[in-house]
Amino acid sequence: MSAARDYKLDLNTDKRSVFVTQLHDREDEDDVAAFPVVKETGDKLIETGNNTLQSTLLLKKEVEVERVDVELEAKRHEFRARMEACSQRQVEVQKKQQRMKDRVSKFEKFIQENEAKRRRAIQKYQQEVKIKEQKTSEYDMLLQQLEELNARHEYLANKMVKYKKFEEYLMRVIEAMPEDYLPSSEDKVKGLMMRHRTLSESNKDLIENVEFMQDELEKMRNKLEHLKQEHAKAKVSDSSTLARNKGQQESLLEANQQLEVKFGNTKGIMRQRRTELGVIFMAIDNIFEKCQSTAGQPDSQEWPQKLKKIRDYLNDRKDVAYMASRVQSAQSASHSGSAKGTQQQPQPVKITVSKS
Repeated sequence: MSAARDYKLDLNTDKRSVFVTQLHDREDEDDVAAFPVVKETGDKLIETGNNTLQSTLLLKKEVEVERVDVELEAKRHEFRARMEACSQRQVEVQKKQQRMKDRVSKFEKFIQENEAKRRRAIQKYQQEVKIKEQKTSEYDMLLQQLEELNARHEYLANKMVKYKKFEEYLMRVIEAMPEDYLPSSEDKVKGLMMRHRTLSESNKDLIENVEFMQDELEKMRNKLEHLKQEHAKAKVSDSSTLARNKGQQESLLEANQQLEVKFGNTKGIMRQRRTELGVIFMAIDNIFEKCQSTAGQPDSQEWPQKLKKIRDYLNDRKDVAYMASRVQSAQSASHSGSAKGTQQQPQPVKITVSKS
């Protein structure tokens, strides 16, 4: 920009009052009275003027190009400076980021260590709380046990004072007893108490056994009385049954005697009936044999079947005889005439057989 300002279009400076066609910067600008006749700038007048030389225009363009080059170089220098500054700032930022990362990693490690310490502290606190609660419960339990033991101690002390007189009595009893009554042992009182406990238990067992035997005896007596009553009832019932059976026996004997007398009276009649029945059966057998010889039937039949065969045989023979008599009567009627009249027809005789 400073090099561009060195190139100026200077006119004759000796003439103070002149008309100019181009306005430009001057050092004595305050002393010169400018009378502008145009409203356009000097550059525009030089470019559009007809009398402007090509060298002036070229010089102006070169000046502008140099000015632009200078400005471009300055911009490049400024850009390089800025790029270097940016690269330096980028390096510083990267270093700062790396420092921040290192600090963050260290801080994270510190946080993790603190978190682990915090968790361990919390876990230790919880364990200590549990141990405290456990110890507190154990302390309370031990206090309760101590109170119970103190109460037990006081009870046993009172009991020992109460039973002291019995111990003295037992010692006097042991002194009064013979030497070989108890087995040889260091504690005579304990041996005496065991002997007393054995005898007491034996006495208790004997008393229970006696009571049980008395109960059993009472049950047996009740059972015996019940059996006696049942025996008396059964005896009365058997006596009545025996009397009833004797009455039935007497009635049966009397009926048997009557039947024997009746059988003796009807014995001859029965013999005669059996004889007649035998004759009838023999007659049936004879007639059946005659019918069998003509009919050719086997002889393995009962007498009702035999009677049935005899009936059928007689009916057949009667029908044949009836037919023959009709034929004979018809022939005699044709010879003798109608004066004699018709003879009465014989009726067939039916034979029925019953199993009775």
